[in-house]
Amino acid sequence: MNKLKYFVVMVVIFVSSAAMAQTTQKIGHMDMQYVLSVMPEMKRVQSELQTLQSQLEKQAAAKQKEFEEKYNRYVNEGPTMAEAVRMDLEKDLTDMQQNAQNFAANAQKSLQKKENELMQPVYEKIGNAINDVAKEGGYSYIINAGVPGLDVLYYADTTMDVSNAVLKKMGIEPPAAN
Repeated sequence: MNKLKYFVVMVVIFVSSAAMAQTTQKIGHMDMQYVLSVMPEMKRVQSELQTLQSQLEKQAAAKQKEFEEKYNRYVNEGPTMAEAVRMDLEKDLTDMQQNAQNFAANAQKSLQKKENELMQPVYEKIGNAINDVAKEGGYSYIINAGVPGLDVLYYADTTMDVSNAVLKKMGIEPPAAN
């Protein structure tokens, strides 16, 4: 009877260890900010975004200057203006202020839309490289581990960092030290 119990215990241990060996999962991590910072495409993206932002800022500055000129006219000449002219100028100032607020909101949306448009192919390229690295390296999961304060990991073995493998998969030579 003891031999039977011993045999059953040994079979259970063997089966459970075999099952655990089959479910062992390889988990890698990468630093998305690092990968983005090394990609040559990011220089073009940042340049285009800065150009658009500069254009929008110039337009906003022109609107602000026009507003200030009318406001100064209103302050200096307002008391001596005919009532109808002063009322029209007040309405113009109110409209200009509202238009400036609308312009600022639309400019922000336009900038965000352009950023999304420019980043979509970059994220697609990274995603494809991650999928290839995961399949080639036998990873079950690859987790982002590079955003301070938002890291998913509390500990990461540096030998499991696949950031450079992702860069190489995209044809980018990683810098000497990471």
